[in-house]
Amino acid sequence: MAIRRTRSGQPERRDHTPPGRLRRISHDYRSAVWTLAAAVVLVAVLFVATAAWAVNARFERDVAEIAYTHDHQELAFLAQRETRGVAELRDTVQALARRVDARTSARSPYLVVSLAEREVYYIDGGDTVFTAPVAIGSGATIVIGGQTKRFQTPRGHLRIIAKEKDPIWVPPNWYYVQYARDHGLRLVDMSDAAPNALAGYPAGQVPVSNGTVYIPPWGSPQRRYKGVLGVAKLAMRDGYYFHGTDNPNSVGTAASHGCLRMHKDDILWMYAHVPVGTDVYIY
Repeated sequence: MAIRRTRSGQPERRDHTPPGRLRRISHDYRSAVWTLAAAVVLVAVLFVATAAWAVNARFERDVAEIAYTHDHQELAFLAQRETRGVAELRDTVQALARRVDARTSARSPYLVVSLAEREVYYIDGGDTVFTAPVAIGSGATIVIGGQTKRFQTPRGHLRIIAKEKDPIWVPPNWYYVQYARDHGLRLVDMSDAAPNALAGYPAGQVPVSNGTVYIPPWGSPQRRYKGVLGVAKLAMRDGYYFHGTDNPNSVGTAASHGCLRMHKDDILWMYAHVPVGTDVYIY
């Protein structure tokens, strides 16, 4: 092979190393350079992973702190609201007592019902002349047509508007709905039918046939129950009564649909001594 020469006759010299210092180093120390590069990459990965872990840990700590703070504040809010509710209830009872004192006098007898003690008191001339146990609303609920009805005795100021001996109970529609649900029966509403639509069914009983409860028409014999309200009743507004009961064991408990049940002798005393127009305070 011929050797190329320069113009001066000297052999031509070729440098096959890449130009530039960094390139020469990478060419001459290729293995060391790759090892160093790998180390740099590894350090970078470890740095990123460590930074990500630190950020995630701080995020979890911040979230936990926020959640704790939120829960603490929520609990504090609930505690304050509960305390406020108790205070409002106490104020309500005290306000009721003040209204009783303001509206009554020694010449105006009145009735007071304590739901907590399940007792009724007849106050005349500043003296308690009669006291007796009562059954109060059970507090149970029933949902009919998307609306919830709660069986509770109302609080506040009511008045005796009528008295009656041997009263007849006319059940509302919810009574038949509850009966059907309690016994796992179907229900057909015939409350708007003619009063004789269920002729042949016994009076004063729930009409049941072939696994179906029929809500009897208004004014029908099937909708008139004797004895359920005992021997007498003293009516107040919205269908609430003092009345007797065919279940005397329930007196003194929370068992009624909202009325105030009484023993036979007690309701007869009330019927004889408590006049229409008497104020009733329930708290």
